[in-house]
Amino acid sequence: MLPDRRWTFRIVVLALLVVVGWWVLDEDTHEPVVVDPDDTVERPDYVMETFTMNATDEDGRATYRVASPRMEHFQGQDLWLMETPRITHFVDSGEPWHLRAERGRAWNNVEDVHLQGDVEIRRAGGADNLPANVDTSEVYLKPEERYAETDQHALYWREGARVEAVGVRAYMDREILELISDVRGRYDAPQ
Repeated sequence: MLPDRRWTFRIVVLALLVVVGWWVLDEDTHEPVVVDPDDTVERPDYVMETFTMNATDEDGRATYRVASPRMEHFQGQDLWLMETPRITHFVDSGEPWHLRAERGRAWNNVEDVHLQGDVEIRRAGGADNLPANVDTSEVYLKPEERYAETDQHALYWREGARVEAVGVRAYMDREILELISDVRGRYDAPQ
């Protein structure tokens, strides 16, 4: 006597369920896949050597320049990493301000910049302004606003004057350096 076709179908379906169940459960017992840590690190979407960016106002006048021997851009974070960045701020009167650092980061379409390492802020003396030199370890900069600040120890110096402070605010368009706290200075009057 031949087996009933319904029983054959049930046995085939049951065997298929056992095989699929075993296969699914066996997937969890495999060794985990080892991922190379370098594969998880975001890579720059582009790199520039000898990078220079010039910003202008509505009338085409230069407002600031950012230059670096090497810049890496990360699209996912809107982040620029720069080696030894140099930033020049052009002002309406007097000499331009120059900032230099060991390394820098910019984000928010370069509306925010963080300079780190040995940071130098320089301004040559001219007919409209006194010379200014500030040395510190980091500076937060808003290039469009021509504003820079640090909450770190800073040294302001020029010929005959030396002032140390913790924290400095620089309003470059108004030619104001505000020393925040623990201010100590020395001035040698010309003879």
